[in-house]
Amino acid sequence: MGRIVRRAKWFVLAAWLALAVVGTVLASGLGDVQRDDAAAYLPRGYESSAVAQLAEPDPKYPEAETAIVVYSRDGSELTDADRAVVADGRAVAAAVSVEGVGGPRRTEVSDDGRAAMFAVAIQPSEAGDDTVDTGIAALRAAVHRNLPGGLQVQVAGEAALDVDNSGGDVDTALMLTSMVIVAILLLLTYRSPVLWLVPLLAALIAVMTARGAAYGLAKAGLAVTDLSSAILIVLVFGAATDYALLLLNRYREELTRHLDRHEAMAEALRRTTPAILASAATVVAGLLCLLVADLAGLRGLGPVAAAGVVVAMLAMLTLLPALLVCAGRWLLWPRIPTPGRPRGADRHRLWAAIGRTVVRRPCWYALLVTAGLGAAVFGLTGLHISADPLDKVPPTAESVTGQHVLAKHFPQGVSAPLTVVLPKDADQIAVAAAQRAAVSAPHVANAEPSTPLDGRLTLAVEMSVPPYSDQARTVIKDLRAGLADGALVGGSPAVQLDYKQAALDDTERIVPLVLLAVAVILGLLLRSLVAPLVLMTANVLSFAAALGLATLIFTHVMGFGGVAADLFVYIFVFLIALGVDYTIFLMERVREERRRRMPNTVAVRRGLTSTGGVITAAGLVLAGTFAALGQIPDVTVAEVGIAVAVGVLIDTLFVRSLLVPAIVTLLGDRTWWPGTRSRRQQQTQR
Repeated sequence: MGRIVRRAKWFVLAAWLALAVVGTVLASGLGDVQRDDAAAYLPRGYESSAVAQLAEPDPKYPEAETAIVVYSRDGSELTDADRAVVADGRAVAAAVSVEGVGGPRRTEVSDDGRAAMFAVAIQPSEAGDDTVDTGIAALRAAVHRNLPGGLQVQVAGEAALDVDNSGGDVDTALMLTSMVIVAILLLLTYRSPVLWLVPLLAALIAVMTARGAAYGLAKAGLAVTDLSSAILIVLVFGAATDYALLLLNRYREELTRHLDRHEAMAEALRRTTPAILASAATVVAGLLCLLVADLAGLRGLGPVAAAGVVVAMLAMLTLLPALLVCAGRWLLWPRIPTPGRPRGADRHRLWAAIGRTVVRRPCWYALLVTAGLGAAVFGLTGLHISADPLDKVPPTAESVTGQHVLAKHFPQGVSAPLTVVLPKDADQIAVAAAQRAAVSAPHVANAEPSTPLDGRLTLAVEMSVPPYSDQARTVIKDLRAGLADGALVGGSPAVQLDYKQAALDDTERIVPLVLLAVAVILGLLLRSLVAPLVLMTANVLSFAAALGLATLIFTHVMGFGGVAADLFVYIFVFLIALGVDYTIFLMERVREERRRRMPNTVAVRRGLTSTGGVITAAGLVLAGTFAALGQIPDVTVAEVGIAVAVGVLIDTLFVRSLLVPAIVTLLGDRTWWPGTRSRRQQQTQR
C-alpha cells in the first residue's frame, strides 16, 4: 500500500487543487441561489404556508415589508411639542430618497396618549440586494434627529426585525473566525511553526469544495438557506479538523516504526480509515434523517450538511495524506519522530494516569459523572418554547424595544395582524359575512378588508391578545373553524404558530430515526449489540445535560427569551451524531487492543491512553468552530452554536474520558456481546 501512496500523491494533490478552484468559483455564487423567502422555511400542508405562498408567489419578486416608526414618552402623555416632532418625523420619512421606501401611512396615537406611530412600506428589489437594510438605516437616521428630552423613537416592524436578525455577509466572518480558532488550537496541539498550516489548508479546501457542492444542490432545486450555509462552514471546518487530528496522531506514531514515510502513511490510513468512515457515516446518517421534516429549511439542511461531511472525510483521507507525504518529515519539526527515536514514554502521561484511575474505580466515576450530568439536566426546567419572532432577535436590538413599546400602548395585534384569504369565488357580500364572523370571535379586536392576494379577496384581522401566544393559537383555530370552506387564515402569527407545531412534529419523527441510524452504525462497527446501547444512552444523557446548561447560558448570561421549537432538532442531530464520533474513536482503539488479545480492562486503559490527547484536541476544535456561530445576530443560530459547543465539551471531557470507559470496565466482556470470547479462553491466552 505504501507504493500506492507514493504513486498517487501528486495526482491526488492536483485533483483537489482543481476541485478547490471549481468550488471557489461556484461558492462565489452561493449567495445568489440561497433561499431566504418564506417558502424556504415554511412547513408543508398548513394554511399559513398557502397564504404566504399566495403573498409571495415568486421568490424573485417578494412582497413589500413594513417598518413601524413609534414615538413614546414613558410616564406621561405626548405633549403638543412631541406631536409636532412626530409630524416632522413623518415628513422626514416621506422625504427619504432610498429605492423601495414608500410614503408613510397616517399617524395613529394610542388610546393612553403616550405613544404615536406610522408605518412605512419597503419594497425589496428584484435583484435581492440590501434594499431593506438600506431603507431601515435611512429611516433610523432620519427620525432620530432633533428629539426633545424624554421622547423616544424606535423603528420596528417586520422589516426592522429582519434587518436586526441578519448580519449581512456572515459567511465570510464565520470562515475567518473558524480559521483563526482552528489555527490557534492546532498551534497549541502541535507546537510546530509549520505543521498546523497543512490541516488548516486541507480544511479550507474542503470548505470551499463543500460550498461549491451546496451551490450545485441549490441549482438542482434544494432549498439552501442562510442557516444551511452558516452551519455548513463550521461543520466542515470542525469535522475536517477532527479527522485530520486523528490521522496525524496515528501518522506520527507510525513514523516511529517506519523509515519510509509512505509506508507510515499507508499504515496510518489502514488503522484510522475505519473509525473515520464510521464517524462520517454516523453524522451523514443523522443528517439525512432530516429529509423527513416538514420544515423546508430543516429538510434542506440535511443533504447540504451531509455533502459537507462527505467532502471533509474524503479530503482528510486523500488530500491531507498527499500533502503530508509530498512535504516530508520536516513538517513535524521540532519534534520529528523517526525509527529508534520514539516520542517518549511520557507523551501520554496524563491520559495514562486518567486511564489507570478510571479502570481502578469505575463504579465511582460512573456514578459521579452520571450525577453531574443529571444535575445539569435540571436546567431544562427554565426552557420555554416560543413562537414569537422577537425571541429570534438580539434582545438589545432597536426593533425589539420598539415592538415592546407597540405592545404596551397599542392593541396587541396591531403590529402583527392575521390575513384571512377568502375563497376564489367570494364577492363583497362574502367579505362582509366573513368580517362579521371574524369580529364575533373571542379576542378579535378588529377586521377590515385588505389588499387582494393573487386575485382573492382578503381581511386583515387584529387580535386583542399577544399575537404569538397560546391564546392566539386558539383564536386562529376558532377563525379556521368558523369561516367558510375554502378560506385560509395566515399572516405572521399563524406562520409562527404553525411553524412551532411543525417543528415539534418533526422532532417526534426525526429523533427515533437518528437514534436508530446511529445505533445500527455503531453495532456494525463494534460488532456488538450491547456497546451501541451503552454508548447511545450515554450520549442521550449528554445531550440533555448540554441543553440544560445551554438553557442557563441563554437565560442568565445572554438574556435571550424563549427558544424556537426547531432548536431541539438541530442540537439533537449534531450532538448525537458528532458526540458519538469521539466514542467511536475511543472504542475502535479499544477494539483494536482487544484483537491483540488484551483483557478488557487493559484494552480500555490503553485505548484511553492512546486516544485521549487527540480526541480532546479534536473536541476543542469542534466546540470552538460551533461557538463561532454565537457571533451571528440570528438568536436561534447563535443558540445552536452555543449548545453544540457545550455538548461537545461535555462529550469530550466527561462522557468519552470518564463515563464510557467506566461503564465498559464495569460491564467487562459483556460490552462486546455476542462477540465475546469466554473467560476461560482469555485466561488461557494470557
